[in-house]
Amino acid sequence: GAAGTLAALGERGLAVAELLAEELGLAAADLPWHAERDRTAALAAALGVTAGAMAKIAHDVVLLAQSEVGEAGEAPAPGKGGSSAMPHKRNPVDAVLAQAAARLAQAQATAVLGAMAHEHERAAGAWQAEWQALPDLARYAGGAVARVADAVSGLEVDAARMRANLDAGGGLMLAESLAVALAPRLGRPEAQRLVQELCARAVAERATLREAALADARVAAALGPEAVDAALDPAAYLGSSGALIDRALVGYRALLTELS
Repeated sequence: GAAGTLAALGERGLAVAELLAEELGLAAADLPWHAERDRTAALAAALGVTAGAMAKIAHDVVLLAQSEVGEAGEAPAPGKGGSSAMPHKRNPVDAVLAQAAARLAQAQATAVLGAMAHEHERAAGAWQAEWQALPDLARYAGGAVARVADAVSGLEVDAARMRANLDAGGGLMLAESLAVALAPRLGRPEAQRLVQELCARAVAERATLREAALADARVAAALGPEAVDAALDPAAYLGSSGALIDRALVGYRALLTELS
């Protein structure tokens, strides 16, 4: 009925609602939908979060594909990613469209969340806005997921360019690692101050952090050249990355099992 009381069904209202839910394969609602918007808002929020997660992935792909970075790119395909003005261009079009879809999805999610304030037992305009926003939200979020799937399915990763970009920084990226290596001998605060000084010297003298460290008597007294090289090796400073990747994959596979 107009306010969700099921009055027209007499005492059979809840039973009819439960039978209908069973036939549709849905959970029966505890309360009438007319003024209780939590479930609709929760769905919108979940889709908005999903779209945001896709936007994060797509944004990283776009940044990695920049000419100045060049560490990753979408797989080439005939007619994909070209430019009408610049023949050399290879745009990450799937990632770009995923970002666009994600932004549109989050705008619709905001509309649904904003429609939660209904007037009394039946809103004037709020739920009508939901019925427009929610289908669009599902389409945009689904589009973002599909485009990200396309972007990463054939993602080309240039490990050599990644290493070159690391080396271009003169080793400054590993400053924390060097401070950690010095800390047992110098104490953490002093090690931190020393490495900050070495980094500033390396930048000022256009030297590498390794060169600045090996030329410093305080470093030499605490670490030998081999220990300095070990501290400045990016491949040796990955921390728990492998374990975190394994954990993410375990969660992903568990979710697939649950869904299937």
